[in-house]
Amino acid sequence: MTIILDHITKSYDGRKVIDDLNVEIEDGRCYAFVGPEGAGKTTALKIFMGLEQPDSGHVARMGDYKYPTLHSAYVSQAGQLNLRKNAIWNVKKAHRWASKGRAIEELKRFLLEERMDIPVSELTDVERRLVEIVRAFFVPADFIVLDEPFLGMDDALREKVLGHIMTIQGSRPLLIASRSEEGLEFARKIRM
Repeated sequence: MTIILDHITKSYDGRKVIDDLNVEIEDGRCYAFVGPEGAGKTTALKIFMGLEQPDSGHVARMGDYKYPTLHSAYVSQAGQLNLRKNAIWNVKKAHRWASKGRAIEELKRFLLEERMDIPVSELTDVERRLVEIVRAFFVPADFIVLDEPFLGMDDALREKVLGHIMTIQGSRPLLIASRSEEGLEFARKIRM
């Protein structure tokens, strides 16, 4: 299946953030929307997922698809965690069939066990990003959409997280929004 963003334009308060964006998103491929803050990367991802509508242009699906609607494993730049609950609760709540044991196993890849039981508000920004990433993969999804997933991570941690993402990507398209191209050599760059 291919998803086409065809001549997408989007403005906010009279300021054009996306101007004539054309991208074909194909199964099994990786895409990096790269540009400075405010360049329209997040908006492009939201339009792709159907969370926002473009001012002009359209999003089209071509080829075989299983369902009338498609779902994304999404890590938003703003975060979607309940800050009063712990990491285990947040991951488990991502999907009704998720078990506490599986949540713990997946979180162990990136967090110390004693950090899993404290409120997410007490975690560092990087630890919260890690919880967001683990949580996103608990949702059955057709696409992986990550908005600034590596902010604040050192090179070693970014490599570890990216390796995990690539292992579980399968044939799903992977879309990443990033301010920097560093570490994204594997992806097709869409400069915003």
